[in-house]
Amino acid sequence: MADTNVLKTRVEPYVRSWLEARYGQQFHSEFLPLAGCAGRHEFDAISADGKIVGAIKCSSGKTSGKKNPSGKLASLFQELYFLASVDAEKRLVVLTNREFFEIVQVRTNGKLSRNIEILDCPLTAELENIAAAVCREASDEMDRGKAWVRSTSAGA
Repeated sequence: MADTNVLKTRVEPYVRSWLEARYGQQFHSEFLPLAGCAGRHEFDAISADGKIVGAIKCSSGKTSGKKNPSGKLASLFQELYFLASVDAEKRLVVLTNREFFEIVQVRTNGKLSRNIEILDCPLTAELENIAAAVCREASDEMDRGKAWVRSTSAGA
């Protein structure tokens, strides 16, 4: 199974540092209450003053079949829902992959609300390689799973 923990331990702290430089204050992750319900959601980047709340997405761009990543986009739109449901002056989605950022720019054009901004955070070469390796491993697992389903369905 792809070790996505490295994204939380290496990539997310880097992105929070990048946000600190951009906004002049520290960022941390935390569970926050959602407006209009009793639920809570963990956000990856909350400013020290609590006015900025963000999500960090390390998703890669197109699939191995050169298609738009529908599952990753669905996950992004789910995160947008949570961001729209939290009390904050500014809401951010920080993407770490330029290709995914460009896909998201097209798919969200004219659809964002309530002070939500999509940012592109370029990673260092080392972190980019780490994130790409995790994405590749996860993609390979998905491909193996699809192949298994096809092989078991063919015999049915």
